Amino acid sequence: MNITPELLQRYNAGECTRDEIHDVEQWLDDPGVAADAIAEIPEETRHASGARVWERLQPRGAEPFRMRYRYYLSGMAATLLLVSGIVWYLTKHNPSREARPIATIQTIRTQKGETRQLALPDGSVVMLSYDSELRYPSAFSDSVRRVVLIGEAQFSVKKNSKQPFIVETAAAQTRVLGTVFDLKEYPGEGSTALLVTEGKVRFLNKTSAKSEIVTAGNAGLIAGRQLTTRAVSGAEAQVSWLNNALRFDDIPLTLVARELERRYNVTIDVRSDALKKERYTGAFKNPSLNAVLGSLSIAVGFRYEVKGENISLYK
Repeated sequence: MNITPELLQRYNAGECTRDEIHDVEQWLDDPGVAADAIAEIPEETRHASGARVWERLQPRGAEPFRMRYRYYLSGMAATLLLVSGIVWYLTKHNPSREARPIATIQTIRTQKGETRQLALPDGSVVMLSYDSELRYPSAFSDSVRRVVLIGEAQFSVKKNSKQPFIVETAAAQTRVLGTVFDLKEYPGEGSTALLVTEGKVRFLNKTSAKSEIVTAGNAGLIAGRQLTTRAVSGAEAQVSWLNNALRFDDIPLTLVARELERRYNVTIDVRSDALKKERYTGAFKNPSLNAVLGSLSIAVGFRYEVKGENISLYK
């Protein structure tokens, strides 16, 4: 079989048939091909982890990467760049094919207290929430539009039935054709939350491999090996941070504190073990930090001290 850039991109995206997988892996396992490809792909691309192609090209017996959360996601993002490098290699050594520009990875970050709107190469629009990061290629492949998210964002995806749009996080994969949804997964918080406002998405738990189709007016939640969905309405069906609101649904006070840190660019220290076990449910519209702290202190029962941007909570 002739190994083309399109075939290699579909292989990396997991979209090949069994016969195509066999042909691609046989080609990649050829020592001459592997040596030439590794030598010619740029250094920063070669060290991308997580890519199926790169795993085949690595010397046999190489030790696996051990990464923390952010570096794991960095590898997934760099996978996009790696595929472009391999495509460049194939095109260079196949004069009959027209050369294509090599995609580069764009990284957009927001700080605490900051949000940002950006347009992707396909015309999709992303609203990036507080203290979040999005990585995407400067040009999507022909077969898939894949991005990597750390934090929270709302995606308004331009419809394209021939080119699925995939959002990767550490614990989940969200796959759509064209829709509007909010996705939230911050490191260390133990869950991935999805809210679909238009269309439908396939929501996949990477740990258990369980997936569900989530439609407009429904929410999905991944925690550990669990994946649950439920219908939402009213305020629950709205993306609170986009509407200058805060909403907490029976969550630990420690996670409430993290949310306030991101939104108001402060540091909150919950200094009582008893307080860390408390849970809170409540909602605020156009809230100031002082108003939120005042309401929380009454509802949960704590004292607090503010010193500049540092806040301490006491029982």
